[in-house]
Amino acid sequence: MVETTRDVPISPVDAASFQLSVHVQPYLVTIAGLLSPGGFVDRDGRPDLAHLHRTLAAHIAQEPLLRQRPIMRNGSWWWTDNDIDFDLHVSLDERGPTEPDFEAICSRLVMLPLDPSRPLWHIAVVPAARPGQCGIVIRVHHAVLDGARASELFERLFTSAPSTTQPSTGTSPRTKIRPTLELRDQKKASPRDLLRFRMGTFLHRPIRSRALLGTIGPTRSISSVNVGTSLIERGAQKAGGTLNDAYLVAAGAGLRYILEDCGEHIPKSIAVSVPVAVSAIGDARNAVGFMIIDLPLRETDRERAVAIVAKQTAAAKPSARAAGTTFRSPRMALIFDRLAKRQHMIGAVVSNVHGPRGPLTLDGAALVELWPLGPLAGNVRVGFTAASYNDRFWIGIQTDAEHLPPAHRIAQAVERTLNEIASAAT
Repeated sequence: MVETTRDVPISPVDAASFQLSVHVQPYLVTIAGLLSPGGFVDRDGRPDLAHLHRTLAAHIAQEPLLRQRPIMRNGSWWWTDNDIDFDLHVSLDERGPTEPDFEAICSRLVMLPLDPSRPLWHIAVVPAARPGQCGIVIRVHHAVLDGARASELFERLFTSAPSTTQPSTGTSPRTKIRPTLELRDQKKASPRDLLRFRMGTFLHRPIRSRALLGTIGPTRSISSVNVGTSLIERGAQKAGGTLNDAYLVAAGAGLRYILEDCGEHIPKSIAVSVPVAVSAIGDARNAVGFMIIDLPLRETDRERAVAIVAKQTAAAKPSARAAGTTFRSPRMALIFDRLAKRQHMIGAVVSNVHGPRGPLTLDGAALVELWPLGPLAGNVRVGFTAASYNDRFWIGIQTDAEHLPPAHRIAQAVERTLNEIASAAT
């Protein structure tokens, strides 16, 4: 007799993800990476997919979140258990004739929607993505998890054997999420602070850039940056800031490069949306708020630029967390998505997700590079997503390839700025 699993209602917070970025790009959490030879990857960087299927099958058996697909029943969303066809969920993706590198493959994959008739995730394995290395691109719909949960999930998948003592559950997905310093040690916001935060969200100077904002094209350009985490942290601390503050300053340098390349005026500052981890509502798998930070674009003293950003983030984070989850229902998300196509409040989304706690290995192959990639949405044509991994700070940059310069050129400006901040520490 086959045991059946009770269907689980999808939280309104998670169901809101189905309304976001529908006509722009699939709303997915994406991790791209490179694997060194070992285990299922041979010395030429080519994988033994059957071997990987066997390993992942044991892991997926312990992950209810990856065995559920969404269904609509009587006007409400539900998660229902579904059999996994590994040939459909974990597949080879050879480089196409017009794809010169692994980044080009990633640019194509982030635009591919997931099949809603199956669980909402997919793993593409790219043979010889780089000489002697195998590429991997993991995509999971935001309704399934947010960035913090994605990191925890990847840690469980990238292990030699699945745990059988504490399997995760479909109804309480937060129980396995490690507490973060942000949520443990947060400063409380007063009612006045919260009111000021909510009013200030709408009082930023309108962004006039025709390059950064506008209709988003159907193609993407992707690049990455990685720098030593400890050096950036020390450089930021010297200015009274954090690693994230230094990252925001570097993202500002990337935005300045875009404006210069497109021949546009360089304003004193430009506002960006910065996601913030918040407390979950009930059993919601997504728990993300946001704050808006003005990035200085004309400040040439990197230490002063970090200090300017640090002052803002320190003041805004408690209120952003007190405000809680941004999208609490599909209706709210639908209204936001319509407004986002015409907004002039923010010029980019700059995310920093929690990376894995240590080096990861998938079926004997070590993960040597990791790029988090967030989707574009609304009318915002560039996004930055970062994570710390293996003593490096990794930044994935994604742009609208039809309207902005190639992402690798933006990445150069970001990397140059991070190196300047790090040099202050030495």
